[in-house]
Amino acid sequence: MSRIHTVDQLLDVLDQMVASSGRGDRSHASAAEYWTGLLTTPGHPLTSRLPDEPLVDWHERGLLGDLAGARVLDVGCGAGRNTRWFAEQGATVEAVDLAGELLDAIRPTMPASVTLTALDVLRDPLPAGPFDLVYDSGCFHHIAPHRRITYLDRILPLVRGRFAVVTFAAERMETPSDLDIVTTGDTYGGMTFSLDDLRTIFATLTPVELRPVNPARPNTFAPDFLNTALFTNL
Repeated sequence: MSRIHTVDQLLDVLDQMVASSGRGDRSHASAAEYWTGLLTTPGHPLTSRLPDEPLVDWHERGLLGDLAGARVLDVGCGAGRNTRWFAEQGATVEAVDLAGELLDAIRPTMPASVTLTALDVLRDPLPAGPFDLVYDSGCFHHIAPHRRITYLDRILPLVRGRFAVVTFAAERMETPSDLDIVTTGDTYGGMTFSLDDLRTIFATLTPVELRPVNPARPNTFAPDFLNTALFTNL
């Protein structure tokens, strides 16, 4: 490789550091088999079919707008539990994930208003925007620090209405600093974000609500180690 003289070259070198760590780059297409295995492991929390607690809460309170006829992008959809919920509310859903084999398995069970696409959100062409709602439950916190810029540059321009994210909570869990992650290449199974972190990172959007996920709400996916944030671009 030639001497680094562009931002893309720098990001590529940092990608190589993450890829060479013991866990590898779990936001890259090379992690598809890992995610398929995890999301089909009997008893694993992510095999839940329940929708995220904040989705149900925000919808009941009218904070998501009218989902009937809305266009939704579900980023890192996994086994499609939130994708299905969006469709049941009347939305047309573009759902994307690395786990192509898993998407193939669940595709026949999805409503006709759902499109499932296997892709790398940082590097592959994304579904054409804009979207009334872009939702990310658990993808963002697996993206290495140096690639958050790429994520923001690619995802936020697709937001016509609202953007929401669910991440590991820094108030409940500990992870090394971004500097530690960048210098070792190890993303430690996912990074944590405080509510202030989320407000700062997504500062180009207007905050609607930032809070911990509420584990007391029945019939929802609501682990107590998650934070959530809802923003608007209206």
